[in-house]
Amino acid sequence: MSTGRQLALLGRWSVGRLRLFVRTPRAAFFTIVFPLLLLLLLNSVNSGVNVPSPSGQDVAFATYFTPSIGVFGLVTACYTAVIFGITTARDRGILKRVQGTPLPGWIYLGAWAISAIVSGIASVVLLVVVGMAFFGVSIEPRLIPAALVTIVLGGTALSALGLAVSTFVSKAESAPAVANITMFPVIFLSGVFFPLTGAPDWIQRVADVLPVAHLVDSFTACFDPTTTGSGFTGDLWPLVLWTAIGLAIAVRRFRVEMTAAGGDRHRVAPASA
Repeated sequence: MSTGRQLALLGRWSVGRLRLFVRTPRAAFFTIVFPLLLLLLLNSVNSGVNVPSPSGQDVAFATYFTPSIGVFGLVTACYTAVIFGITTARDRGILKRVQGTPLPGWIYLGAWAISAIVSGIASVVLLVVVGMAFFGVSIEPRLIPAALVTIVLGGTALSALGLAVSTFVSKAESAPAVANITMFPVIFLSGVFFPLTGAPDWIQRVADVLPVAHLVDSFTACFDPTTTGSGFTGDLWPLVLWTAIGLAIAVRRFRVEMTAAGGDRHRVAPASA
């Protein structure tokens, strides 16, 4: 199959996965509705409150919290949902069945990642639009390219990590525990729900290693009125690094899994006595 046909097939499968996402109420709720409820509730309660931004300047609570809760929606779509989906597909034998079809395994997995990134970006856009419409959030036009690049890189890194983590979960019933145990500590240590300015040094050192912290800093900076220049920061490079790490782990482990599935499919059962 030519590269062009493979890419076209990847596009069709990605569209199909997006349609399944829209038809799955639970996925839509946790990716879009739940972050939106958090945004409306906490921005309303903290109206008139100022918080320190990563730049060190005080900004309105909504100015910081709107993009940071957007990151939460992105994590839910690109990390948690990918772990749930892939482990469920494994539990139902779908990954093995894919090996028995002409469909390349990377297209099936790539469609999961692409649909997760697109749905995550949709969640972020919705939250930002609501923040602008009701809570006075704004973004300078010169910072929009940086915001878009940050979200795409962040979604790609999170999807790659979601694929990698899913290879360590053998049962779908274990997926919620694994996803939440690995997600919520990272969320809280990365400044999603509150700025890390003034936090203990050990928390900031841990945050410097986490991809979500760099994503929060880079994305919230695009809405900070004190940000100068184009908005592109050094926080984007760790996202690229984490993408490479996640893909390397995912490719290696899925290759082993798919090879084992192929061996099981061709294994001859012993003759009965």
